[in-house]
Amino acid sequence: MSRFSVLFIFLSLIIGLACKKKDVMIPSYTYLAPSTLQTKFDNTQGYPSQKVEDYYVFANGEIKGLYAVNTRIPLQQVGKTNIKISPGVKYNGMAEQRIIYPMFNFYEKDLTLMEEQVDTIKPLFTYVENAVFPLIEDYDGSGLAFEYNPQYKNVGDTLLKDNSAGAWLPGQFSGKVELKSDNTSSTLELYSKVFNNWPRFTPFYLELDYKGNIPIVIGMYATSNGGADVSKFPVYVANPKLGWNKLYLDIESEINQRGAGVQYRIFLSFNKGSVVNPEAWIDNLKVVYLD
Repeated sequence: MSRFSVLFIFLSLIIGLACKKKDVMIPSYTYLAPSTLQTKFDNTQGYPSQKVEDYYVFANGEIKGLYAVNTRIPLQQVGKTNIKISPGVKYNGMAEQRIIYPMFNFYEKDLTLMEEQVDTIKPLFTYVENAVFPLIEDYDGSGLAFEYNPQYKNVGDTLLKDNSAGAWLPGQFSGKVELKSDNTSSTLELYSKVFNNWPRFTPFYLELDYKGNIPIVIGMYATSNGGADVSKFPVYVANPKLGWNKLYLDIESEINQRGAGVQYRIFLSFNKGSVVNPEAWIDNLKVVYLD
């Protein structure tokens, strides 16, 4: 092989590598900041409490993945780009199962992306327009949405309105449960008013902020046949949490399987067990469905 041929092949390889290098796109970056929730000022949607921990990210209509909040993600795109963020929450409190929460709108923003530049997105979520709230309890009103079930109420077991440093928002009220009766197996149960004609086959959730050193059983009473048939069924057990936690509980299947014309009550049950000084806090309880 001549020297000319060797030189030609060598130069061809260099040019080919250079061309390939130019084909590799330098990404832009987007930082996913924590979100906020905005509710209506007339308080018909309750306080803007939320715990969105993940984002489903779309760029120009194409899914880019599921990312945790406070993450910087690369996007193989530059120029004007439409970014949509759908809120991801823990389904029924399960860390291993995240869903797009159907009660919130997605957040949308147009960005002009540039190579190696970092843009920040801080989503502002709102409830969808057809969200209906048959039950809201934030303990800041004059009355209470829950009452004692007399079958599960011992002297010394109480629900208080607490605005101390332990409240969900210090200075405003949370519900505080104290179990101080002499009965070592004492259970305190609170239940809501009776609700009629809840729709079936539509997304239906219970939201709750809670903490405490005892578990909280969340369930429902269902009454049918003019009151002749009453069933009580637990739906979820919230384990003790020393710090405030947020629950998004899907109750649609419970309503679907019980037919039409059923009356419902939501209940919260607290049992002291072997805990010394048993107590729990609850706040921002909402039942919400799509109409």
